[in-house]
Amino acid sequence: MSPDFDTGPGNEGGPARPTPEWSVSLSVVIPAYDEEQSIGSTIERCLAAAATIKARTAVREIEFIVVSDGSTDRTAEIAASFSGIRLLAYARNRGYGAALKAGFAMASGDLLGFMDADGTCDPDFFGDLCRTILSEHADLAIGSRMHDASRMPMIRKFGNRLYAVLLSGLAGRKVDDTASGMRVFRRETLARLLPLPDGLHFTPAMTCRAIFQEGLSLRELPMPYHHREGRSKLHLLKDGLRFFHIIAEIALTYRPLLFFGGMAALLALVGLVYSLGPIVTYITRHQVPSNFIYRLTAIYAAGHAALLLLTIGVVAERVAAALNRSSRKGSRFKNMLLAMCSKRNMLTAGVFPIVAGILLNGGVLREYLTTGQISYHWSYVSLGGFLVLAGMQLAAMGMMELLLIRILERNREGIGSLAVPIPERAADATRHTQAHG
Repeated sequence: MSPDFDTGPGNEGGPARPTPEWSVSLSVVIPAYDEEQSIGSTIERCLAAAATIKARTAVREIEFIVVSDGSTDRTAEIAASFSGIRLLAYARNRGYGAALKAGFAMASGDLLGFMDADGTCDPDFFGDLCRTILSEHADLAIGSRMHDASRMPMIRKFGNRLYAVLLSGLAGRKVDDTASGMRVFRRETLARLLPLPDGLHFTPAMTCRAIFQEGLSLRELPMPYHHREGRSKLHLLKDGLRFFHIIAEIALTYRPLLFFGGMAALLALVGLVYSLGPIVTYITRHQVPSNFIYRLTAIYAAGHAALLLLTIGVVAERVAAALNRSSRKGSRFKNMLLAMCSKRNMLTAGVFPIVAGILLNGGVLREYLTTGQISYHWSYVSLGGFLVLAGMQLAAMGMMELLLIRILERNREGIGSLAVPIPERAADATRHTQAHG
């Protein structure tokens, strides 16, 4: 549904104003853990920004929800002194993400937003985010800190750029700021983004799920970003590793073939390069010297591992597509690879190397069974064993894919979403419901 905008008298030269009959509400959650130095000014700026947000967008009702996440200082006390907010105070620290999810459970707005309580974000910018959501029919709008005017410390800016490049490469969609603490999204979008973690890696996890989610539109807008007030809760090494872990985890959930296929390609390349010597020697001298036995063992190991990882990636990709109900078209190479490695093709293809390995070692087996000795060159035995194991891997993975996909298709109607519901309000929280802004 598109809004009707009024550009009549009294609004010339200014932003388009929505007509009164089309309006939405906004709930902003502000998680705070020991932020007594900044929480007061943050709330004051939020309350002052309410009028600006309403003037620039279709938002007609705004509520601000402060979640004191087990603060041991005066954060909750200072927040409680304001009459224009709703306060949720926990006795113990539960985590940044847990505080946000608790705030979302309290929220009543059509649009949900959040911002950090450390003074780095400008609440006026919610106007830009909301306008983008509504005018561009986006699902999630993120304030990006990755620009020249940003006051983000250089080491954190470098880390964020690194994660953005990694995530963009994995997802095939460009993103600039993976961990911004200022966002707005539609209420119905939250169910598609869950489950999300309770810690500080909540924001990169949300970004990951958004860009991997089929049919979910994300917009990034450069936002003002200032130096924080008070001590940062972010630990560069520990939280950096958590950010990397969540990116890898969600990438495996949505794009497993890219992960496993990449490792398979690397191993296959190593095996191919390492096999050049034996191949050239066999062509020129018509033999494989005994000193190549260790090299061939390494080549066979790399080949088996590459084939195993590739087939795991193919099966996981199809299972992920079935679970996530994705119909996203991949690259031409990916589609060709999936077609070649269909369950029927893998089952069929697995038979040929098994038969070839048995035929190659037919004489070896007969000689061993009749004389108890083997006079054949060791390369026959090793190559035959490699072919049989490769065929068994292909056939086993084809059978696994056949069974898994059949089970998923049979139970498709009962699978539903993998997301978890928004958490209920925790029993150990103290709530102060006060006037809306």
